[in-house]
Amino acid sequence: MMRWTLHSLAGLLVLAALSLTLMRPAPAEAADPVVNPASYGVVVRTALPAVGQYRGECFPWVKTIVAAALGRTIGTDYNLGYLSAGAVEVPLATARDGDVIQIANPAITIPTADYPGLHTAIIMDNLGNGVFRAIDANENYDGIVHVRENYKPAELVARNPGVVVRAYRFEGANSLTAPAGVTPVASSAPPAATTTTTVAGPTIATTGVMPAPGATVTIAADGDCLRMRSVAGLSGSVLGCLPTGVAATVTQVGPTADGYKWVQVSSSGLNGWVAANYIVAGNAAVTQTTTAASSTTAASSSVPATPVVTAPPPPPRGTFASAPTFGKDSRQASAVFLGGSPDQLIGAATDAKASGVWLQDSKGGFQLLIIGGPTFMLDAFRSTFSGFSGPTAVTLIGSAT
Repeated sequence: MMRWTLHSLAGLLVLAALSLTLMRPAPAEAADPVVNPASYGVVVRTALPAVGQYRGECFPWVKTIVAAALGRTIGTDYNLGYLSAGAVEVPLATARDGDVIQIANPAITIPTADYPGLHTAIIMDNLGNGVFRAIDANENYDGIVHVRENYKPAELVARNPGVVVRAYRFEGANSLTAPAGVTPVASSAPPAATTTTTVAGPTIATTGVMPAPGATVTIAADGDCLRMRSVAGLSGSVLGCLPTGVAATVTQVGPTADGYKWVQVSSSGLNGWVAANYIVAGNAAVTQTTTAASSTTAASSSVPATPVVTAPPPPPRGTFASAPTFGKDSRQASAVFLGGSPDQLIGAATDAKASGVWLQDSKGGFQLLIIGGPTFMLDAFRSTFSGFSGPTAVTLIGSAT
């Protein structure tokens, strides 16, 4: 009897403990830590007022902070942009207050680069062993500025093959005073004029119902614009950026790649692939809100969006000596590439509707490039073949049509 009583009592205690655990309210989302701006240099002090506010993508925001604090203009390249502005690269272990941490693929540092792992942050404190307190924007893809405790860039690099972490230092970044002739501008000041456009309704990816070719859809990017790519996937080159509210016509339903469902659309004279996560079916109503620096005025109306498309010039396309002809059975084609960069060869193969390219490297080995393949494969290809000075024999495989 005593043994049964003790066992029963123990069981009741366990149940009571579980009940208390389940009844305990869930902890609130962690807020940004409170820091003392006076203990930091001019760059961090300029950035801190923006904590909790929307500032868009990380790299452009860091550029505005450095310009406001130091009067230096970072270029558009994720590596050369810092060096051209007078920064020097320093070992990550010695990085300090005001230095900039840039995670990027060294083979893809152009302004239109967009791939997993790409990120920019400003160091507040070096906590040792590769751990930092940092301030950044858009870490959670929400455009919000946050202070990051225990920021570990090496872990981001490990999760995203091909990217590396670099630290850049500007003279005077950790100084308590701005350079002569420069008056720091707090980043909490709103931009001179901004326009936010949103589209109501669930996206196509949310509903799970993909549109048929010929269907009309509306771009529903997160208040900015939706990148159009040359192939389905983040490895595709950016052909342009379609603003929220612009109508598009679906021309093809594609695969799922890099965590997104892709559809090919035609809009405003452009034709390419976009993520279905950011489009809605039909012609959706658009709400536009304009904010001025001196006052805030909201004007909401259902109006058709003006299709203003930002389209960077496409990279130069390479050519073959003659149009490749794919074998009916082998689905291969021998061709002579007339020379140029690896990206020009990729462009020529894409235009030929090829899905892959075989070619011989300097050691006699054969290398295969999958058109539209993952980023690390494209990077390896660009690393192996820096360029082709003259006619080069290649074998194209698998017509994509």
